[in-house]
This record gives sequence, structure tokens and C-alpha cells, in this order.
Amino acid sequence: MAIERKSKQRDAIITELCSRYDHPTAMDLYLSVRKTIPNISLGTVYRNLTELVESNQILRVIVPGDSD
Repeated sequence: MAIERKSKQRDAIITELCSRYDHPTAMDLYLSVRKTIPNISLGTVYRNLTELVESNQILRVIVPGDSD
């Protein structure tokens, strides 16, 4: 079992997810979180989303023919 790391970036991603009522893509989250953390990378958003899915903290919504 992986040890979950707390970070300012992860907290910002979770906060953004909890404030939304849609199913944002990683790019949507990246653009939103960049407003508060300008130096966050898209890779950081993807890595954190993957870790959150693997730890069952969020669900990945698969849309055929579109972004997850």
C-alpha cells in the first residue's frame, strides 16, 4: 500500500473537485488550479488524479470517445 503524501497541489486539486458539479477533465482542473498555483504542471495534476483514483478517493468517469 502506497503512503499518501499531503501537498499543497493535491489539496488544491481536491478543493477544486469538491467545488464542482460537473465531471471536469484533467485539463479543466489544471486550468482552474493554475489560478491559485501558477507553477503547477499538467503532469502533477494527472499524477495526483491517478493516485486519488487508485486510493478510491475519487472516481474516474469514462466517456467513450472523449476524455476521462
